[in-house]
Amino acid sequence: MYTFASQQMPAPDSALFDLVWGLGATALGWVALINPRGVLEWIELRRGRGGKVWRSRLAGGVFAVVGPVMLIRGVVHLLTSEQSGRSSMFRQTYGPSPVVATIVIVVMVLAGIHAWRTNPFLLAAWTAGGLPRACAVLGTLAALSFVVLTVFGYVAAGMLCWALGGAAAAGLFLTRKRCPAP
Repeated sequence: MYTFASQQMPAPDSALFDLVWGLGATALGWVALINPRGVLEWIELRRGRGGKVWRSRLAGGVFAVVGPVMLIRGVVHLLTSEQSGRSSMFRQTYGPSPVVATIVIVVMVLAGIHAWRTNPFLLAAWTAGGLPRACAVLGTLAALSFVVLTVFGYVAAGMLCWALGGAAAAGLFLTRKRCPAP
């Protein structure tokens, strides 16, 4: 009996996973190394560590080195799978039954509605307008698209939405000073 988690990922999906993972790790690593607007100090102060950022910079350095390696691996893997005549990257893979898919999507929509009504960070981003509002809306839509596409079996397209949502969340986090206090 095979489960979804124990099945080997098809080559195009695996290549896209390496590509998205490498892109995310590279971005995370460089943000930790560059430390724009004192992001690391803000995180460490929230954690109660007094703003000491050497651990975060060390982890950022590891991600900044490993990320491009995975990015290049994903690009090479994607190019070789396209040349070998394999099927398209955005094909439908296995998915759950339509009833389970519908339940998952409804729960995700209700969780998004609840988050927009009760989360002070999202409400402050909406009130700020401009870039924070756009990042908050884009992040929410990307999360919903990720769930919908993944549930219906379009794993590669879902991973692209996941990367888009991560970029929107990073933009929202970096523009947090523009948001008024709730």
